[in-house]
Amino acid sequence: MISKNIKKFRKEKGFSQTALGEVLGVGQSTVAMWECGKNSPGYDTLLKLAALFEVSVSSLCGSDEGPVKVKVLGSVAAGRPIDAVENIIGYEELSSERARGGEFFALHIKGTSMEPRMYEGDTVIVRRQSSVENGEIAIVLVGGEEATCKKFYRNGDGISLVSINPSYEPMFYSEASLKDVKIEVLGKVCELRVRF
Repeated sequence: MISKNIKKFRKEKGFSQTALGEVLGVGQSTVAMWECGKNSPGYDTLLKLAALFEVSVSSLCGSDEGPVKVKVLGSVAAGRPIDAVENIIGYEELSSERARGGEFFALHIKGTSMEPRMYEGDTVIVRRQSSVENGEIAIVLVGGEEATCKKFYRNGDGISLVSINPSYEPMFYSEASLKDVKIEVLGKVCELRVRF
């Protein structure tokens, strides 16, 4: 349905595939792939398309679907890394539009290193992806066994995992130490759900 709607709204607004691609920063072939249903735009692009076409994301997607359930896979440390245990302990709901933007999971925060932004017991919604931009909050697997929630920074010297709470020192892994300690980004924190 989304492929037909992109084509319909594009024509209504008088855009060629090339012109729409230029506005969005993608090639004409990408727009063509969307319109023939071989590929779908990501969530951020859906937001841009909806704004450009002056319609809701729901209208663009042609969706009246209800919310999508996302698994809560346990807890993640906002402190020192803790053993990563994938153990379904509940579910959170995402809008169907948001859920189209990738594969998501949820985790409960444990610890105080991300205060005052995230507190123990809060839930983070995470989009599964293997890399993030410097300064983004990520769920990171340290040494293949322990997971943590931190701001992620990578430069020529190595990787830093940085807390928001200033009483926690950054966790730094030099390029040399990365040969022995594997650091793996599991996903980007996209949403915080606060518990009162």
